[in-house]
Amino acid sequence: MTSERVHDVLVVGGGNGGLSAAAHLLRKGCRDVGMIEPAERHVYKPLQHYVGTGRARQDELVREQSSLVPEGVEWYRTAAVAIDPVRRIVRCADGREVRGADIVLAPGARIDWSLLPGAERALAEGTAITTWDDRELERARSRIAATTSGRAIFHVHGQPASGQETAFKPLFIACDTWRAAGVLDRIEVVLVHEGARLHRVEAIEREIRRHLDDYGVDVRLGTRLQSIDGDAVALVGPYGSGTEHADLIVLHAPYAPHPFIAASGLDAEGTGGFVAVDPETLRHPEHPRIWAVGDGADLGDARTGGALRKQVTTVVENIRRARGGQPLQRYDGYTVAPIMTARRSLSFGEYDRELRVRRSLPVPDEIRSSPLWYALDRYALPQVYWHRILKGRL
Repeated sequence: MTSERVHDVLVVGGGNGGLSAAAHLLRKGCRDVGMIEPAERHVYKPLQHYVGTGRARQDELVREQSSLVPEGVEWYRTAAVAIDPVRRIVRCADGREVRGADIVLAPGARIDWSLLPGAERALAEGTAITTWDDRELERARSRIAATTSGRAIFHVHGQPASGQETAFKPLFIACDTWRAAGVLDRIEVVLVHEGARLHRVEAIEREIRRHLDDYGVDVRLGTRLQSIDGDAVALVGPYGSGTEHADLIVLHAPYAPHPFIAASGLDAEGTGGFVAVDPETLRHPEHPRIWAVGDGADLGDARTGGALRKQVTTVVENIRRARGGQPLQRYDGYTVAPIMTARRSLSFGEYDRELRVRRSLPVPDEIRSSPLWYALDRYALPQVYWHRILKGRL
């Protein structure tokens, strides 16, 4: 016989979205919040690219989950395996069942290297590296530093992707590192990008292209990395298929949803298992007391930390409004594109669902790469994350 616990709001997931949602709920007066999350360590993902390219230390990246769970939240240190969306009961891996009057789904997405044939072996052998997995960062740093000649292929895939624009960070930091070492001219740098464009926002596209041209990068748009076999990379693109040699392969990790979403009938059709959600209210279209934020939801480009901050505050406010019979708040799809263009320079583009450029800072141009935006992204935002965002203060 399983025991059932009941909470006013139950949060599934303890990453950025889950922790900040729980903290905001408490600050809004909800005194009965439960959170389901099996991980004992919490990784600040945006910093991974800096660690993997030698711009930050590993010890800046991780904190114990127990130090971050807001006081007053009941933490279930187990994984969700199924949800009854009608009764709003979550079944956990340890056998417990937990009910929520409202449920906030913030499970994130998981890296699934099996989606890219040969990737796991290439990573294990050192032919390929990635800055998306915190277990691979030291190898990535050392391989970039040791590369002095040959061909380096950088890989960027389409959605679903967590913080897709940050996939440019290892490319630009590596190029600037090689230029500073005097070896860039001896390295053929290739960007393999699945998209037909570098970015959907024209101004951001121009800024990315400006720096790619400066470094002499061979850009191949509409090209998919099909598989890896040792140092051979199989590519499929507009000019046909072929296999190319690479001395260094830098992979953008493939992401997949957690299986319990589709198994519970909460997924959006044709997404492979991401949570169905109204993109403006962040409410499930069939189950009005189930809400979703973050990488695990079907929200297109809005899979960034900046987007998540807006999503969380919208969901917390909408739970309150829905209970009071008030019109719901609307999320406009705001997201950010923090793109490193050199070791100490970054473009900080902001835009919404309609691809309109947005500005949060009182400056004329955030998209033009600047050392100021680098300092913000590298030094200020990690502190804001640990001390304000996860505590529901922003």
